[in-house]
Amino acid sequence: MSDINLNLYKVFCVVAEQESFSKASDILCLTESTVSSHIKKLEDYFDVKLFYRENKGTTLTQEGKKFYDKIGEPIEAIEFAEKELKENNDISKAKMTIGCPSHIAISYLSKCITRIKKDYPNIKIDIIGETGYENLTELLEKHKIDFAIMGNVPEIKAEMQIKEIKEIENIFISKELVEIKDIKELENYRYILNYKNSNSTKKLLEILKKHNVQIQVGMQSDITEMRIEEVKQGQGIGYVMKESAREAINNKEVYEVKLPIQLPKMKINVVYMEKYLTKIDKIFIKKYLKED
Repeated sequence: MSDINLNLYKVFCVVAEQESFSKASDILCLTESTVSSHIKKLEDYFDVKLFYRENKGTTLTQEGKKFYDKIGEPIEAIEFAEKELKENNDISKAKMTIGCPSHIAISYLSKCITRIKKDYPNIKIDIIGETGYENLTELLEKHKIDFAIMGNVPEIKAEMQIKEIKEIENIFISKELVEIKDIKELENYRYILNYKNSNSTKKLLEILKKHNVQIQVGMQSDITEMRIEEVKQGQGIGYVMKESAREAINNKEVYEVKLPIQLPKMKINVVYMEKYLTKIDKIFIKKYLKED
């Protein structure tokens, strides 16, 4: 067995993943010169060049890529084992890293965090506000997050599991009171939607198509808060999660549009890899991620 310091391997993996010595130094809480020194020790030990450092960034050499492909996953497993051992010893000091789109984090996840913080006030929680299934599952595969909370899931990747948490309503909101009695009246307004390739917009347009309704989209944004704000400014009718707009509705800044049809509902799911869940992850998912 090699007598080299295991920390050098960890530093190597972080530099490889970040493609940057400076970003790796921030993550590792080390100076950039220390990171460089650690990489040089590895290169000297194996008598091989692991990285190209150029103006456009840091990239692995062919030898470096082969090395990372071999040790990347084992190092992640060791880091997980270390984390799990520490948390099992003292769960009050555990840490969770959760991937979640901002609109779900604000309208739903924040309440769950408030509940667990009452019972475990010292645990650390990081929220990574990525959007989109592909982005979140990539973070999960790379073990950058412990689990992901997201809307509709188009497919399940290998080793991943999904658990439905709750079902939520999507609604139209307007700056003024609007009541639609004939569904074709929807064609008289401009709309603020998520992007056309989002699941929520696809399902909405499918429902409207069944009723032979074509709406005019004046603005698109994948930021729920932006859609709500634009509705407040009178830029059109917005399509959002009801829970996200609840405060604005209660304050009479916007109004829910009354409709003769049921709009598509959305599911909130937690996606995870069972073998990489720590004790606090399992407690949070089982006890605190639940229907209000």
